[in-house]
Order: sequence, then structure tokens, then C-alpha cells
Amino acid sequence: MLSISVATEYELTVADFISNVPKLSELVKITTNDTIAIGDRLLRIQDHKIRSPYDWSDVEPPYLFSDSDFTENNLLALIFYKLGNHQRAFQYLEEDTLLYRDMLIATHLQFGYEITNTMLHWLQRQHPHNLAIVKHYGNLAQDESIFELALIYQEALSAALDDEQLVFSAKHFINHLLDIGETGHVVELARSLTEKSISRAAKNAIQTLLAAALTAELSVPRDKVVLEEIQTLQQECITFYETQEDTVNAGLVLLDAAEIAGFRADYATAKGFINKAIQYFTSANIPEFFGEAILQKAKLLYSWSKNGQPQYYKPAINTFQNALKVFKRDIFPQKFADIHHDLALIYSEIPVSPEEKPIWTAFCASAFKEALAFYTKEGHPYRYGMCCHNYATALIGFPEAKLHNNLEKAAYFFEEALSVRTYEEHPTERALTLLNKLEMEWLLHNENPEAEKERLALMEEDVEEIKRLINDKALLLQLEQHENRLEKLKEII
Repeated sequence: MLSISVATEYELTVADFISNVPKLSELVKITTNDTIAIGDRLLRIQDHKIRSPYDWSDVEPPYLFSDSDFTENNLLALIFYKLGNHQRAFQYLEEDTLLYRDMLIATHLQFGYEITNTMLHWLQRQHPHNLAIVKHYGNLAQDESIFELALIYQEALSAALDDEQLVFSAKHFINHLLDIGETGHVVELARSLTEKSISRAAKNAIQTLLAAALTAELSVPRDKVVLEEIQTLQQECITFYETQEDTVNAGLVLLDAAEIAGFRADYATAKGFINKAIQYFTSANIPEFFGEAILQKAKLLYSWSKNGQPQYYKPAINTFQNALKVFKRDIFPQKFADIHHDLALIYSEIPVSPEEKPIWTAFCASAFKEALAFYTKEGHPYRYGMCCHNYATALIGFPEAKLHNNLEKAAYFFEEALSVRTYEEHPTERALTLLNKLEMEWLLHNENPEAEKERLALMEEDVEEIKRLINDKALLLQLEQHENRLEKLKEII
């Protein structure tokens, strides 16, 4: 539905223009205020001009249309453009008009069509906001250095006609800064913008981005004051979206809020946020958002189970399996692999009776194989190394009935992990793999004394390499225990 906000003196004229097109009145609502239903689009008519208000919901490309003269053709063109019938929209316009050019560039942006040199020439005579948007979102960003695109955005901010336009340009500049990891600049800029005289929708957009930037800057140990600020920003955004009946965006912020609650170890609150988001996405019938929420809930339950609440292991398993109903192998192969990797970890960790252990071991092995079917050494070396490391570590704890065989497998996967976790590229990860490999070595035993001495010598080499790789006190203490044990064993042998 499209809403047209008009001054009273234009109401009858607008109705006449619309009535000239059969059934168009069924898709357009004329109102004398800017209050519209969520998801609706808006045109505004005043001072004999047609204006396209700022789109804070990102329904359309963030291109600024110039004000158009209030004529029947201009109005009908904009109506059909807003309704998504672009072909019909262009039928009402001459090619040499400014509105035609605006609409053409915006259409190319929306559908990913090529931005031509002619269009770029047109943009040189327009507000710098549009040039920045086209460079940023029009598959042209690679033609500009990060610095050059930032300069164009800075020019757009300087040229803003009012605070509302300033914030609209800044919102997309901030998106660019977040994409390139310039979170510090984002925080500074966003804080300054929240104090501007702007609409609630504009303020909400900036608050959402500020919360995202503050979250991206978090490091362990996480600052409690910053966590509280993020939580406050998120709650204000959720309230705004719910007031607007925009439950989809409310759901997305609820997932972000759940992450922050998880950082605070407030698992119950995080679970409540996610459950509410799931309800919103279910009602909106957005399977992928629903799947992401289910997946986040599964990870939350897994974290909860590892932090003193083992009763949540099985609910976590069930929730991961529900996520697999959305993220199927043929459509989402990477998500499918990631879920199986997480399931494998749970299967290896879940506290079960000795009688049940072989069953869970089989589940674990099967899940790791699914993950490794996607994460190959050639295609995804880093993730391959991680999966191999975790599989090898899990194998160490497999039942003793096939212990020797499992340790042989573990040794193989540790070596595979080490083949990609190199000294030069991944020193910390390599050290962790070597530490876990040492744990495995203590479970091995050679009846041949010479073979045993050779194995201990290799273990000593691993110890010395680990010393060169890390300086973490906790890990070095763990390493010292291995070293002391080796010294005692050498005395015996």
C-alpha cells in the first residue's frame, strides 16, 4: 500500500489523478497526515511539489529524489515507482527530465544494474549524498579507495540541508564504516547525531547503529558500563519498532539484545528475547530469520549447559536439529556444516552413563564427518583445522573398547590440524593443538623401550615449540605440568 500525505487543497486533485487509472485507488491511500501503516510507502504533496520522504526502513535504495512539480504525470510515475511497477512508471516521463534520471539511477541501484558513465555525469550536478550512495551501493565501491568514499560521504554531511538529511546521509556513511571495521569513528559520530533535532525514526536508526558499533568494539573482559549502554539503546529501539508494529525489525534487535544478555551471563533473559523474536518471525513467515533465531537459541542453550546447567544439553541438541529443518544441506551447505560441528561438540561433552557413551560417540563421529564434508583443507583451511582439532580432542575421550583405534584416528586428525595451523599463520591455534596432542600422547604406550624413548623425545620437541608460540600464563602453567611429568618419566626409563 502507498500512502500520499496531502495538504487539504490538493486532496480532490490527487483523487482525480488516481481515478484516471483503473483500480489504482485500491493500492493508494490519501491522507492528510504522515501516519501510515508499517510497511507502507509514502509520498508527500505540499507547496505544489511532490516529495519522497526519507526511507528509514531501507525499503528502497537510499537515493534522494529531487522535489518534483505537482503534475498528473509526475504523480503517477512516482506512484507506480513506489508500488514497484517501474516499467509503468517510466511511461509517464520524458527522458530529459530530472525525475526520469532520478528514477533511472534508483532503479539501477535497486536491481543491481550497471551504473553508466552518463549516470555518474548526471550525479556530479546533484547532492553529494547521491554520489556517495551510488559509489557505495552500486557495485562501484571497488573503484574508490576507502579514503575517497569517506571524503564523498563527508562532503554529503557538510552539504546537508537540515539535521534530518544529515542523519540520513550519516546512517549510510556509518554502514560503510562498520563494513570496513572503523567502529571507533562510528561511535564518535553516532553519539554526536543522537543529540540533533531529528525525528524519532531517524534517532532510532542512529541508536541501532551505535549499539552495533559498541557491540563490535567489545573485548574480554567486557565493560559492564558499555554493556548497560548497549542494552538501553537496544530496548529503546525494540520499543520503537513495536510501537510502529514493525515486528520484523523488533525481532532482529531482540536477537542482538539476547547476545548482550548472554555476555552478561543472563541466560534466562536472553532466552526470553529469542523466544519473542521467534514468535515475530513466525508470524511474519520469514523462514530464514526464524532459522537464525532458532540457531541462536541453540547456541545459547549450549553455552548455558557449559556454565553449570547440564540439563540444557539435550534441549540444545533438539534446537540445533530444529535449525537443520531450515538450513538444509543443498540450500545452506555452510550453515548445515556449522550446525553439525556444534552438535558434534555437544555429543562429545554431554554427561551420560557408560552404557550410553557408545551411542553418543557414534553421533559425535557422524556429525564431525558432516562438518568435514564441507570444510575441506583446500576450500576452507582455517575451519578445516578447527574441525580436525576438535574431532581429535573428542576422539581422546571416546570409549575404551576401541581406544587404540580412536587414538590412531586422533593422531591423524591432530596432524591434519597442524598442517594448516602453521607456526607463521596461526601460532596460538597451533599451540593449543600441540597441547591437546600431548594429552593424547600420555594415553599411548610402547612396549619397546627404544620406541618409547623416541616418543618422549618427540613430546619434548612439542613442549619446546609451544614455549616459542605462546606467552599466556594459564597455558604455560599447563605446559609446565607436561614438562615436569616428562622429566620424571625420563628418570624411570
